[in-house]
Amino acid sequence: MNATTNEATIAGIANANEAAESTTGIRFAQNSLLSELPGVVFGLITLGYVVSSLLALA
Repeated sequence: MNATTNEATIAGIANANEAAESTTGIRFAQNSLLSELPGVVFGLITLGYVVSSLLALA
């Protein structure tokens, strides 16, 4: 009788973890952008208000 065995390697598990970390990083970046978006919009509106007020004075 001949028996063949396949050795389990950790390399396959490491690749799955790297893919999960990559997805987590992308999700974190998107979440950070979405959380900063209201501040950016408020800043642009404020800047536009200041510029238009200065132009109205001129």
